[in-house]
Amino acid sequence: MAIGGTSMLYCVRPSDGYFFPAPKSQFARDSDLKETIDQCRFICDDPSMEVYALTDPSLETEEMISVAERKPYKDLPAAFRYRDASTFKSCDLRNYYSRVNEMRARTVTPGNMANAIIPLPTEKPQQDSIVSSATVAEPPAPMALAEEPAANKAVRIVGPVFLPDS
Repeated sequence: MAIGGTSMLYCVRPSDGYFFPAPKSQFARDSDLKETIDQCRFICDDPSMEVYALTDPSLETEEMISVAERKPYKDLPAAFRYRDASTFKSCDLRNYYSRVNEMRARTVTPGNMANAIIPLPTEKPQQDSIVSSATVAEPPAPMALAEEPAANKAVRIVGPVFLPDS
């Protein structure tokens, strides 16, 4: 079975038929299948996880085909059994993504900080040492703004009046 193009990969738990889209399933290639199975096993913490492919997006999920055994999902003895299970347990996809983000953060961090140049904070200088009283100049006079008084301006009012005239 060729994976790629419009194929969609699903992680399937054979014990109850529970399934969900595999991470990066729409971008997977044949060479990614081993990694996808490992991802599914990690997400569900279940070594028996399998990967199914839906080769045509117009098909229903019951038409998925097992990547390993080439059997349809609907022929799985536990297909859709998770829907009626009273003790249903979903897989922890959120934990998977937090673990992936944690691993990415570890790879970005430099391993050897011996040659890193890290600026150290310095003490705040004393106020007296910055400006002495002899060097203080008079502040410049504020500039006069050429404005018309507000009463002489034409003001355009848009919208209804909210306050009643009294």
